[in-house]
Amino acid sequence: MKKILITGLLAVILVVLPILSACGGSSTSGAQKTLTIGAIGFLTGPASQGGIAFQQGCEMAVAKYNDAGGLKVGSDTYHINLIVLDDKMSVDQATTDATKLVQENKATIVIGPLIPNYKTAILPILQQSNVLLGITDGVNCSIPYPNSPDVKTSEPLVIRTAYACNEAIGPILDYLKKTYPNVKNVAACGVVEDAEDPLVTGKGGWDDNLKSRGLSRVGDLETFAPDIADFGPVVAKILANKPDAIGMTISTPITFGLCVKAARSLGFTGPMFFDTHLDIDNQAKLSGDPNVSDIFGTGLTLADTTSLTPAIKDAIAKYNTMFDPKDLISDVLLVGYNGLDVLLQTIVKAKSIDNATIVKTFEGLTKSGDLQTLWGPGFVGGIKTLGVNRVLNYPYYLQKTDKGVSTNFQTIQISVP
Repeated sequence: MKKILITGLLAVILVVLPILSACGGSSTSGAQKTLTIGAIGFLTGPASQGGIAFQQGCEMAVAKYNDAGGLKVGSDTYHINLIVLDDKMSVDQATTDATKLVQENKATIVIGPLIPNYKTAILPILQQSNVLLGITDGVNCSIPYPNSPDVKTSEPLVIRTAYACNEAIGPILDYLKKTYPNVKNVAACGVVEDAEDPLVTGKGGWDDNLKSRGLSRVGDLETFAPDIADFGPVVAKILANKPDAIGMTISTPITFGLCVKAARSLGFTGPMFFDTHLDIDNQAKLSGDPNVSDIFGTGLTLADTTSLTPAIKDAIAKYNTMFDPKDLISDVLLVGYNGLDVLLQTIVKAKSIDNATIVKTFEGLTKSGDLQTLWGPGFVGGIKTLGVNRVLNYPYYLQKTDKGVSTNFQTIQISVP
């Protein structure tokens, strides 16, 4: 009888232990757990190069922690499970992806999508399940407008870890005015997005920044599809207004270079610039002119290795071990990497994976160096401009080419007070 009882008791224990383990009931302090993070981006379609680079950057950020044994959160260690889904440049697919990540994959944090109004579309799905939205790729416009996906007081679980294009336009125009004092009239163009017009005409946008510097915008804001193949007609319309300079507000990894190529072929010799994160060396190669000059913007070029921070050099070296070096789109990759890494740093500082605690911790990191970015010390701001401290402030580069030589010639501090 005693043998039967012992055998029966062992059987019960063998059945119950896996159940307790699955429920977390048998977890011991220090045992590795899993944190699932979802990401959404255009991995196929006309802008897929940028989406894939964003995915690669996120994978590198995750590998940084997983390869070191996991994400240390208080007394717990988490293996980061990253799931990246393709929105196929469709808002409907983006919402389907968000639903899958939250309901099936049990993601508690989602980053992306890369198109602003897609973020707005998925936000109700995330809010319903208290999922944190991390805008890690760079939102195109922090100026309020209908369906703006930027941080705001009414959306407590949204943070931003990249600069918006309108936040970078001031330093770019300062350089334009200083370097090209004869420039008075500027034309604007960019990829079609909901943020495009507010970025140019909204309060604090291009028009305001031009006016405050004694410059004027000429002609209409010319927009084009991300898969544009022939820039000739667009550039011809721009040049009809006789601009002294041409600026692009929102670009894919190839459109600025193709625009430069068309403008130069039509005889435009003035300066051309962009406010999106790109590699100026790649754009110069796309233009097809080995002696291209007078093009500049924000981002960084890997051609100027002497200016790169140790963190960026380490990131590029890591990329070359994880992916094919010929596929590297440097700045899009690094923005994705940096954005997710800053979010993971915040989780470590919060000592919690509770999203409300993560956001509260992020809001308190207001001193330079509270967060470490690839470009240098970062901190969180936004309270004066956006009403809530949920935007990463960090140093960045202005870059240019001069007769085929590409340089990161100036470090600027992009701040949202």
